[in-house]
Amino acid sequence: MARSDPLTRAAALLRDARRVLLLTSAGMSADSNIPTFRDKDGYWRNFPPFRKKNLEAQDLASPWAFRNVLPHAWAFYEWRRRNASENQPHEGYHILNRWMAECFDESFIHTTNTDGLHLRSGCPTDRILEVHGSMWRLQCLDACTPRYWEEPGVPLCHLDTQTMKASNFPTCPNCRAIARPHILMFGDGEYTGHPEQERNFEVFLQRSVDLAILIGSSGAVPTNDHIAFQLMQAGGAVININPDKSANRIAGTEHFIQQTSLNALIALDQQAFS
Repeated sequence: MARSDPLTRAAALLRDARRVLLLTSAGMSADSNIPTFRDKDGYWRNFPPFRKKNLEAQDLASPWAFRNVLPHAWAFYEWRRRNASENQPHEGYHILNRWMAECFDESFIHTTNTDGLHLRSGCPTDRILEVHGSMWRLQCLDACTPRYWEEPGVPLCHLDTQTMKASNFPTCPNCRAIARPHILMFGDGEYTGHPEQERNFEVFLQRSVDLAILIGSSGAVPTNDHIAFQLMQAGGAVININPDKSANRIAGTEHFIQQTSLNALIALDQQAFS
């Protein structure tokens, strides 16, 4: 086994695993044509009006933007909602769902993605923590209440793609103030969280995890990388899937598969369970 290739070793781990944590990040969504916005050229190509004002993704994805450049802030998220609605969860999502249903005793998804593709693909609602929130839920910008609400409508705002300004903003049903995405943004102390998802994850972690599968994390927002590293320190195994070798610098696992999420999951499924 030591002399076999990383895919074969990872497939063997997968077959033997009983309790599995699936750690998904932006690279998981990339195969469904969801931009990561970590690529500056891609970001500016999608949003040329923001380049003229030197507004980067981190600027717009913040409570500051919703209070100071509201039309641009909502335009950024409206564009992302429309993009996500136009694309579908790729086959890799359905592979993960099947593994969860048929191959493991227990499993859980911890995702930093806010596009909602896991839930749209049919993953169990009590087996996921969207740790950074979801663009398909809203909360009050003024946090008048800790409650959030589902908002699946597309379009939600009017969007002028020439100026990247939105109008006709959604409002809080409680106080009628402007609503914002139920997302943990940069410099955000007002995100209300998802207590039910958070409790479910805490319960899952009360027992040891055999295997974590780290999928599509660039390390730029290393939430999942650190969880994977901690699980390795506790004696668990980690499979890391990423086309970029440098994405393994935090986890440092020997089970690194240098492929896109879609290709790697298809290949693992065939080797482990066919």
